Amino acid sequence: MKNRKENRTFELQETCNFPEVFRHCSIAPDSLSPSEMPDAQIGHIRAYHDGYQWQGQYFPCRNGLRTKAFDRESQDIYRCLVTQLDTMEALRVFCGKYPSAKVGEHEYSFFMNGHAADYWIRFITRRGDYNLYLKAYAKRL
Repeated sequence: MKNRKENRTFELQETCNFPEVFRHCSIAPDSLSPSEMPDAQIGHIRAYHDGYQWQGQYFPCRNGLRTKAFDRESQDIYRCLVTQLDTMEALRVFCGKYPSAKVGEHEYSFFMNGHAADYWIRFITRRGDYNLYLKAYAKRL
């Protein structure tokens, strides 16, 4: 996917190449959720398409891992995703091109290695649900 603002390419992968981040989990001090999350999880953006545009919100997990470079990068990735996948139909067509990324009836998982963080991107293609999760993980702890 191409980020028009910075003319930078974000490469989505169908296989996770950072599985070690999921090995150690604990309660995230800055999260609203009482569930355990990977110790490397910085936070995530959760968004849905309301039929006209994307509506998203950031949820922190571990603010101690958050940097300005991460903020810029994650915002750029989110903007790139919602600009290029601007309708639910565009999201469905995109996901349909990657059957090996399918993890459920309406769910697809992609992964990306950024400069500031690694990302797990979940797309849910059914209406009435959150349709995009952009989860970010610190590169090294």
